[in-house]
Amino acid sequence: MATAKSSKIIGILGSLFVVLSIGLSISVAAQDDPKGREIGHDGHCIAYASGVVWDTKAGLEWLSGPDENTMWDEAMRWVDNLTVAAGGWRMPTPDELKTLYEKGRGTRNMTPLLETTGWYVWSEETKDSSSAWGFYFLIGYRVEESRRASSNFRAFAVRSRK
Repeated sequence: MATAKSSKIIGILGSLFVVLSIGLSISVAAQDDPKGREIGHDGHCIAYASGVVWDTKAGLEWLSGPDENTMWDEAMRWVDNLTVAAGGWRMPTPDELKTLYEKGRGTRNMTPLLETTGWYVWSEETKDSSSAWGFYFLIGYRVEESRRASSNFRAFAVRSRK
């Protein structure tokens, strides 16, 4: 009788262990993928509910900033304060911005999953104390502009996929 009771307890404990293990696995998986659930895709980009867009071709994750005219210093502050999807964001290089450019794609020659009405996106690269480089998505090349310019410039954040 004691053996049957012990076997039942061991069975219950084993089942409890399995349930707890599954719960822990789900929790760890959620931490490993802080971007959230997938809400869209367009070939080689995947959008997540958190706003993160993963470019599977370039291996970069993107976040578009507020869709408003933005000076370079404002863009830098916005990126520096990002905590979305576990952080680790920075301003993109001109070469990273160029990976988004694809003539005729979306309304801005880039994936429509990165929502913006601006044609220019700031890069992290400065030329001197008063100017910085951006990328012009209308025709696909880098531009130099005053860091105080804001007309049609937007902020994007980027990070390598974790």
